[in-house]
Amino acid sequence: MPTSTRLAGHTLPDEGRIYRDGYRISNGPAVCSCGVESPSFCSDQGRRNWHRDVHKVGILAGGQG
Repeated sequence: MPTSTRLAGHTLPDEGRIYRDGYRISNGPAVCSCGVESPSFCSDQGRRNWHRDVHKVGILAGGQG
């Protein structure tokens, strides 16, 4: 999948940055704008990779991602 594939309704807010109680935390899931949540990751890159390589690929294949 090309790294710049855009799907309407499927964005990763704040590029995978996770905030709780106003503070940026390292560990946690990504949440797509469509509401699907990833497993927990310990890095922004892990969350972005999940969104690109798992979630969007699943959507393009006709599934939930």
